[in-house]
Amino acid sequence: MKRAVFVFIAPLLVFFTTGCASSGKATLLANKDPIALVSVVSNEDVNWKDEEIKNPATIGPLIRRKLNSDPDLAVITKADEIIVMAENIIRDSIAASPKINLAVKEIALNSRAYQDAKIKKYPNRDVIKPEEYRFPDYRDKIFASALAAETGIQRSMHVEFNFTKSVYSGLFLYGTCRANVEMTVIIVDEKGKVLYRRTNTVPGGSSTRITNGIYSQSELKELFRESLSDVCYLFLEQL
Repeated sequence: MKRAVFVFIAPLLVFFTTGCASSGKATLLANKDPIALVSVVSNEDVNWKDEEIKNPATIGPLIRRKLNSDPDLAVITKADEIIVMAENIIRDSIAASPKINLAVKEIALNSRAYQDAKIKKYPNRDVIKPEEYRFPDYRDKIFASALAAETGIQRSMHVEFNFTKSVYSGLFLYGTCRANVEMTVIIVDEKGKVLYRRTNTVPGGSSTRITNGIYSQSELKELFRESLSDVCYLFLEQL
C-alpha cells in the first residue's frame, strides 16, 4: 500500500465538514455522564465514489475467472466487517479521549427502551449494522426519554457511515484506489433534543493497487481502518 502525506494549512483542507455543532455542544462537554452509542449504520456495498452501483451479474467471464482464483480479490466489497471495525474504533477513540465517554454497551442495547425504539427507515439505501444493534431513529423522543428513565443514561449517540472507494492514481481499471469515509454523528439528550450534529468526510491517505478493476479486499479493509481512525480523531478534535 502507498501512503500519501497531507499538510494542514487550514482545518478543512484534507478533511471536509458539514452541519453544525449547536449550542448544546457546551452542555455536551460540561456533562461528563456517559453517552449511549445506540446506532452504528453504513451502506452494505462499498462502491466507487460518484459512480453508479455495479451489478455483480454484469462482471465478464475473464474477471470472474480471476476472482474465483483468489477469494481475497474483488470488484465489490461488502461492508459487514468494516462496520464492526468502525464500532470498535469509535469506542477505542472515545475511550482514549478526555472529552466524552460512552456508557457500557450492554446497558443500553439490552434495555427494554432499546428493544421498543422506533426503527429508522432507509427506503433508498441498503444498510447494515453490527450484529447486536438495531436501527433506532434519533428523532424518536419516546426512546430517548424511556432510555433515560430505565437506565439513567441521559444522552444517546447515533453514527451513520458512507463507505466508498475512489481512484487515487492512474485510471479506473489500472492504478490505485483509496478508502473514503463519511461519518455523521448525532447526539441527543433525554428529551430527544439534538445537542450535536456534524458530518465529517475523510478521503483516504493511503492506496492499494487496482488491476483490471480488481483489488485486494484485505488491503482495502486496512485502508478503511486508517480512514476510520482519522475521521474519529477529527470528530473528537472538533468537539
